[in-house]
Amino acid sequence: MLLVSLTVGLALAFCALAVVTAFIVEDSVLSNLVNEQADYIEQHYAQHGNLPDIPLGFLTVFSQVDDVPVWARERVERKQLHGEIFTENGTHYHYRKLTLGNAQPGVLLAEVSSLLAVTNQPNIFLVFVIVFGVAVVCAVFLAFKFSQRIVEPILELTKAVQTNQQNSSDAPLPRLEFELGYLSNTLQESFTKLNLLLEREKAFASNVSHELRTPLTVMKNCCSLIEQRGVKTSDLSSIKVSCEQMENTVEVLLALARAESLATQPCNLLSALENAVLRCKALPHENFQIHLDVPESLTVMANERLFDLLLFNLLRNAAEHASEPWLRITATKSQLIFENSATDQPDQDISRAGIKSADSSGIGQGLYLVARIVEHLGWQLDVEYSHGQFRIVIFLR
Repeated sequence: MLLVSLTVGLALAFCALAVVTAFIVEDSVLSNLVNEQADYIEQHYAQHGNLPDIPLGFLTVFSQVDDVPVWARERVERKQLHGEIFTENGTHYHYRKLTLGNAQPGVLLAEVSSLLAVTNQPNIFLVFVIVFGVAVVCAVFLAFKFSQRIVEPILELTKAVQTNQQNSSDAPLPRLEFELGYLSNTLQESFTKLNLLLEREKAFASNVSHELRTPLTVMKNCCSLIEQRGVKTSDLSSIKVSCEQMENTVEVLLALARAESLATQPCNLLSALENAVLRCKALPHENFQIHLDVPESLTVMANERLFDLLLFNLLRNAAEHASEPWLRITATKSQLIFENSATDQPDQDISRAGIKSADSSGIGQGLYLVARIVEHLGWQLDVEYSHGQFRIVIFLR
């Protein structure tokens, strides 16, 4: 509405300016004509000593002011060199005083009523009004369309933002053009990052409460037993294992919560595996055999910290749950395979939190943490069991 009002106001202003300009131009043309004739009369009088014949019938020359008709004399006697005279019968005059060398100046009086093009042709105003009206209607229509084109995307974007805020959803914002498109994309990225951060926060809180509750319970139970019957070797072993589980769980969850998966770099797979084997205390290094079928130059694009935690948890899971002390690791450009023996086929998805195989003594967190890391790295995890062989296949993208 403001844009429409501005358009109409500007149109009216230009209309008034056009009318005023038309009258000014008309008056200037007549004044220039009278001045030109007055200069000619003065020049002729100076050369010949008499007034020339004026062929233009609307011009009348008077040698002195006293000769001017009474109805015009009062106006002519004023000090102005030239001016206009309006009579009661509607005629219009222009006059110019002449320097003829007499005691009184002469006067050139021009009856210009018939020369008033603007005043005498009202049809011009009618055409002007019609054209002006059509122009105003077109201008209002265009202003309305322009305002819709300008305002509707903003309203659409505002509505989408309000919907996202009220429903805490990640609904896509509208695709817009020009600066609004940049604003929409920026808001979309901000909402996506915010929702991802909230999801990480919820997942971290949920995982911490779930994954740490069991080892904390084990430690509390061991402390209660120690108070009742003293310390046994099995108690210290249980506390140590629970502490290691908690330490590993917290390390992985903190890495995931900090979005470290965003910073990727080429990682040498063989070197990372060797470092993980040396750090994994759960592996009985003297009896446990690890067969590596990994090219020396094979690298993967991943976050170094998360990739190291992934390999560490895979090795730890194999050491704790394998039915025989061996592990085969095979790698290609597209797959990473961990394979060992297993006695029982799991009847549930053991990559979910709290799910473990029947013969497992753990808390069901190893492969769940692995699945979380794989998800953050943008890869895919597949767990297979066939003929006593347990395989974890990671599809590298």
